[in-house]
Amino acid sequence: MPELSNIGMLTAFAAGIVSFLSPCVLPLVPGYVSYVAGRSSVGVTPSGAVALRMPAVVLGLCFVLGFSTVFIVLGASATALGQMLISYRYELNLVGGAIVILFGLFVTGLIRPPG
Repeated sequence: MPELSNIGMLTAFAAGIVSFLSPCVLPLVPGYVSYVAGRSSVGVTPSGAVALRMPAVVLGLCFVLGFSTVFIVLGASATALGQMLISYRYELNLVGGAIVILFGLFVTGLIRPPG
């Protein structure tokens, strides 16, 4: 079983690399890096680059933490909403079925929508 999790981890890592290198994401990387670093790298000497690394790493970690927090909160709220809706599954099935039947009657022309 551990081999399966290693394969899954390697596949997820490879998918992340492919999506990072895609033509729609890769051009955004310099903008994100300069945003996280708080300044551009234009005119920075090699000795000054070392001094810029630590603030950039701290700001990068804050960026990742904020981004992760937003998605964790969205995932938790979606899970809570799903758990609430599952308790009304029967009623929602009836409402959904009625809506599908109503749309079918609209499409066939048996019922004309107002307006």
